[in-house]
Amino acid sequence: METAVSQLSLPTYIDSSMLSTWRACRRKFFWSHVNSLYPSGKSVHLIAGGAFAAGMEAARKLAFAPNRDNRPTHDDLLEAAFRAFLVEWGDYESPEDSPKSFSNTFEALAWYLLKYPPAEDVVQPFIRSNGEPTVEYTFAIPVTEGPKHPETGDPFLFVGRFDLLGRYGDLNCIQDEKTTSGLGFNWMHQWRLRGQFMGYLWACQQTGYPEVSTAVIRGIAIMKTDYKDAIVIEQYPQFLVERWYKLLLHDLHQIVTAYKCMQHEI
Repeated sequence: METAVSQLSLPTYIDSSMLSTWRACRRKFFWSHVNSLYPSGKSVHLIAGGAFAAGMEAARKLAFAPNRDNRPTHDDLLEAAFRAFLVEWGDYESPEDSPKSFSNTFEALAWYLLKYPPAEDVVQPFIRSNGEPTVEYTFAIPVTEGPKHPETGDPFLFVGRFDLLGRYGDLNCIQDEKTTSGLGFNWMHQWRLRGQFMGYLWACQQTGYPEVSTAVIRGIAIMKTDYKDAIVIEQYPQFLVERWYKLLLHDLHQIVTAYKCMQHEI
C-alpha cells in the first residue's frame, strides 16, 4: 500500500477527457490521473484517430505554407500526410478484424483529402501574422478563478487541442474531425451539449477569439470496404459556455478537496 500511496500526484492541468472521466466515475479519475494506472494495451481507435489527425495537420500546413509559389498537388499533400501518419502510427499492429488497419485508415485519409482539399474547403483557417495557419490549435490557459493546485500553489491549466480554428462562411468556428466506425443517429446527435466543444470555445475566447461560438464536427466512418462522412454544425450560446465554465470551477474545487482528503487518510 505504501508504494501505491507514494505515487499519488495530482496533475497541474485538466482537459476535457479528464473532466469527462471525473463526472462519470471519480474512482476511475483517481486511479487513472492521480495513481497513473491505465489499462494495458493500445486502443485501435485512438491510434487510428491520432494518425489521421497528424496526417491532416501536415497536409493543411503544406497547403497553407507561407511564401509558396505553387499550390501543392493532391500527391504533394498525400506525401506530407503519409510521413506524419507513419510517425504517429509507429509500430502498432491493429487487430485483424478491425477496419481501422494501417492501410485502410490511410486510404480513408487520402479519400477525405480528395473530397475536401484544404485550400478549397468551405472551412478555412485563420492565418497568423507569421503566415502560419491556425491548424491543430493548442492552448493551455490558467484557470485563475479556480482553486490553486495543493502542491504547486499555482492555478490549474485548462489544456486542449482541436483540428482547426477559422471561418465557416460568415461564422468564426472551430473544426474537429472524428474517425468512427459508423455515422448513425446517435453519432449525429451526441454533440448538442458536448462539454468538450464548450471548453474549446471558452479557450478561444480567452486567447483573442471572442466571437467563436460555432463547432463544425466532421465524422469519417472507416469501414472495411467503404468510407463515409457527415458534418454536424453546432452553435453554443454564450450562456452555455459560461455554465460550462462555472461547472469547471466546481469540479476543480471538488477534485482538490477529494485529493486533500486522500492525503489526510494516508
